[in-house]
Amino acid sequence: MLKALLINLGVFSGLFLLHIVFAANGMDMAFTAVALLISLQTIGFGPLTVALTGTKGDRRQTLRRSFGVALPLAFGLAWAYGDMAWSMPETIGVVGASLAVHLAFDRYWSEGP
Repeated sequence: MLKALLINLGVFSGLFLLHIVFAANGMDMAFTAVALLISLQTIGFGPLTVALTGTKGDRRQTLRRSFGVALPLAFGLAWAYGDMAWSMPETIGVVGASLAVHLAFDRYWSEGP
C-alpha cells in the first residue's frame, strides 16, 4: 500500500509542478488539462491508490488510509478553486465530492469480494 500511495503522491506532485509551469508560461490549454487531471486525482485519490496496489487485498483499509491524504488535498483544491481564498461553496463542493467518492467505494467494497 505504501508504494502505491507514494506513486500516487509522486504523480500528483508532477502534475502540480506542470500546472505551475503551464500557468507561468501562459499555456492555457495545457494548464486546463493538467488542472482537470489534478481535480480528478484529488477527488478519487483513494480509489486510485487502491488501483495502483494491483491486488485485491484489504482495499477498504487502503482506501481509508488514503483518504487521510486526500482530505488535505481536497481542501487545497477547494482553496485553489476559490481563487486562492476560502470559499464555502467550493469547499463544500470539492471536499464533499471527495468524501462522496471515498464513501461510495468504501460501501461498494464492504458488500463483497
